[in-house]
Parts: sequence; structure tokens; C-alpha cells
Amino acid sequence: MSDAIKRWPCDHKLSDMVAHGGLLYLSGQVAENLAANTKGQTAEVLGMIDRLLTNAGSHKSKLLSASIFIPEMRDKPQIDEAWLAWADPQSLPARAVMEARLGSVDTRVEIICVATQ
Repeated sequence: MSDAIKRWPCDHKLSDMVAHGGLLYLSGQVAENLAANTKGQTAEVLGMIDRLLTNAGSHKSKLLSASIFIPEMRDKPQIDEAWLAWADPQSLPARAVMEARLGSVDTRVEIICVATQ
């Protein structure tokens, strides 16, 4: 394994993804379409995760963990519905869903992941 660090920059505050030691660390991903409901925002974020992993030569089957933040736990069934439609059932990562205040009142989900390359 290389000690090199590769970063996929997003803006002046953070990198969308950092690769080091064969692992990919994805920053918190949030939907752009904040008018969508929780399920819609989740599906959009999962698509963003797919694109980031593909850019690094990885795949959702290589996810090790996912931390999902939502502002209201009552929305968890919508998260689960989008997740189950997307996730690789043969390679499910460790996952946690936590209630938290997010960046805006319209943000319904934020997902942070770790995957192998």
C-alpha cells in the first residue's frame, strides 16, 4: 500500500473524498435538490456516492461503513426504502442512522462513508 494521499476537492472547505492506505473516506454528502422528500434526497445522495466511488475505481459493494444523519427519526423508513433499493445485498456495510441537526432546514439526509479501493 502506498502512503500517498489523493484528494478529490469539492470547494475551499473540504474534499469530497480522500484516498489513503487503500481506503476511501467520503465526506458528508447532501442532496442538491432540497425540494425532494427524504426518500428522494436519499436516492440522490446514494447516486452521488456511486459517482465518487466510480471515480476512485471502487463500487458500493466495497463500502465498509455508512453513517447516515437525519433531522427526524420518523423519516428513517424513507431512508431504509431508498437504501434497500440501492445497496448491494451481498455486501452490506456496517451502518448507523442518527438524528442530528443538519446544515439547513430543508436538508433531509447526510451520508458519510468509508470504502476500500
